[in-house]
Amino acid sequence: MKYLFSRYGGQTFIIGKGRASAEKLPQDQSLDYLLDHYATEIIEKVFFISSYDALPEFMGAYEKLPLKAVKIGTVEHDFNDLFLQQDFKVETAIYVAIHSFTNVFALFIRTSSETLKFFLSDYKPSYDYVQTTFFRDVDTHNLRENPKLMEIMLLILFYKMEIHSSDFVFQASKTFLGKRISKEFCENVNALSKSIQSDADLKRLLKSY
Repeated sequence: MKYLFSRYGGQTFIIGKGRASAEKLPQDQSLDYLLDHYATEIIEKVFFISSYDALPEFMGAYEKLPLKAVKIGTVEHDFNDLFLQQDFKVETAIYVAIHSFTNVFALFIRTSSETLKFFLSDYKPSYDYVQTTFFRDVDTHNLRENPKLMEIMLLILFYKMEIHSSDFVFQASKTFLGKRISKEFCENVNALSKSIQSDADLKRLLKSY
């Protein structure tokens, strides 16, 4: 059985066409074109594409990481990517990679099967490319030197994952990038995410960064 997670392209379906959000995508789904003509500019010079809205051709599930990615953290959260009768928590690892340009970043998430196997016996974890973030004219795109960029990406991701309705815990990884995420962010991101109920809320929060 192949599971169609809510992290891919929204929830509404059009008969014979699939998910309604896919209708929003242009015919040219190359990275260059989508960044110029489709990506959302959430604040000035910060653009993103989320698979939770629609699924471009280069996003989705991968058996192996397609890019040289670095783990930046793990989030323990309620699993709401499938409609199941029982609520339960899972652990999702988050990876970041440069995608084609030094100021364009891909986020991959991989949800552990340890808990899911009790509900979905044939579930196979994958590396899910769920977010592209483009920083235009930022002073430095080096994530090690400018870790705030990772925090911006994570705030967008958690909003799109819709995990703010219940408590979640984010723990930065011990990689060279994970160590650059601030302790304050890790401690406060749950509360920060709870304040985001709309794109307008997200925009107001990101402006403070």
